[in-house]
Amino acid sequence: MNKNETLQQLRQARTGHLRWQAHAQSILSAPNHLDNISEKAPMNHTDCQFGQWYFGQMEALKHIPGYQQIDPLHERLHQLYREIFDIMLEKKSGTFNWLFGSDARHRQRCIDKARPVMDQLSATSKELLAAIDELQKTIEQMPEPA
Repeated sequence: MNKNETLQQLRQARTGHLRWQAHAQSILSAPNHLDNISEKAPMNHTDCQFGQWYFGQMEALKHIPGYQQIDPLHERLHQLYREIFDIMLEKKSGTFNWLFGSDARHRQRCIDKARPVMDQLSATSKELLAAIDELQKTIEQMPEPA
C-alpha cells in the first residue's frame, strides 16, 4: 500500500469511527430502538470494522510513532460502549417495581445512569480522533519511497 492509499484508509477509518459514535449515542437519544438489539450489540475491539482495519492492513504502520496510541483508546471505547449497552438493558428489579413501575421512568433512570459513561466515551472518542489525526500528519510528512 502506498502513501496515498494509506492516507485514504486513515480518512475512511476516521469517517467510520464518527459513524459508529453516532450509532453509540443513539442508544441514549433513541432508547426505544433497542428492539433491534443485534444491530447495536457490542463486540470485541478487534472484531469491528475499525479493529479489523487496524490489526489487518494498517498493522504495517506499527513502526510509525503514534500508531500504538490508537489501540488502547479504541479498546477503551468498546469497554465504555459495553457498559452503556448493559446499563440500557438492565431489567427492572423488585416485585413492586415489576408490578407498578413505569417503563418510561425505568428507561429514564437507565439513561441518567448511562449519560456519564457516554460522556467518557465522547472524551475518549476525541482522543482517538486526535491520535488518528497525528498519525495522518506523521505519514503525510514522510517522504515517498523511491
